[in-house]
Amino acid sequence: MIETQAQVVRTEGTFAWVKIRPHSPCGNCDPKTGCKSVAITRLFGNAQENYRVNNPINAAVDDLVTIAVAEGALLKTALWAYGLPLGLLLLGALLGRLSNGQTEMGTLIGAGLGFLAGFAALKLLPKTQMQPAEPFIVSKSLTGQVVKTCELKRTH
Repeated sequence: MIETQAQVVRTEGTFAWVKIRPHSPCGNCDPKTGCKSVAITRLFGNAQENYRVNNPINAAVDDLVTIAVAEGALLKTALWAYGLPLGLLLLGALLGRLSNGQTEMGTLIGAGLGFLAGFAALKLLPKTQMQPAEPFIVSKSLTGQVVKTCELKRTH
């Protein structure tokens, strides 16, 4: 499980909207400037403030909670999102090179078409095929004491 701390900002039925709490730097972060991945995200300006998560323990607004997501779900999503376009790019480059008398132009055209086919395939694949497990609230705490916990149930 990959876990992080958050604060509930609003609830909607069985879901909660949470804001991730900043945490202390890990061993891979620069102690002065913080996490490099957060800095890169801020550079592009697409950092999302609030996230929707499953709320099986009925956490309320302003509760401090622990959010979890299964590691396998992240790996599966990353393989689909990166692996499929990359694989089709390489396949397209190979086919372009073989079909056009082994010229660089055929390779480039094939690679471009393969790359576009990879993204088109991602749009056309059923969402259940690559849908990651939705993050959920594992526990909530008051001043560092765990109040209620939820266990992940495996369905496979």
